[in-house]
Amino acid sequence: MKFLKEYKEENISSQNSIDQISTSIFSVFSINWVQYKTRKISNSIEEGNKLWLNIKISVPIYYLEWSWWLRKWAYVKEKDIIFMFDNADDITLKHEIIHSIEYNKPISHKLQKFYELVKNKISEESFDGKVASFNFMKDIHEFIADGYSRQPFINALKKEWLYEKFLENTRYIFE
Repeated sequence: MKFLKEYKEENISSQNSIDQISTSIFSVFSINWVQYKTRKISNSIEEGNKLWLNIKISVPIYYLEWSWWLRKWAYVKEKDIIFMFDNADDITLKHEIIHSIEYNKPISHKLQKFYELVKNKISEESFDGKVASFNFMKDIHEFIADGYSRQPFINALKKEWLYEKFLENTRYIFE
């Protein structure tokens, strides 16, 4: 992923107001050599409140013009920003906001061990109905974000009696 305009100021804190951020960050993205214009700029605190998330750190969220591109979102750790295309939904936004928090916290040994247990315990039979999402197996970051945003995975954790343990092992991330 490349960005056409980089930060004008090198050390912009994500705690800055959106007004300060919008004057100092790019308004055009280039992703896979396609340029996208920023339609709207928001932040994780404001958007998190709409999704019933209590977010303490503000991360800029750039809403980009609709795209035919299949990917609808991303949290860019190196820039500490989130971008969303018009075709993304609230569940995806919640997922990316959670990434913006959890990527900045160390993974505890206890959480890593629990993640290994879940990977061995959750199977296709753990999911209700026709929807089975194994995105959580990609890595521990997807595991954390899916456990707070993807209802089919949350239901699978509950079915296997692992959801309360998941919350217990990940609670420190949001403190």
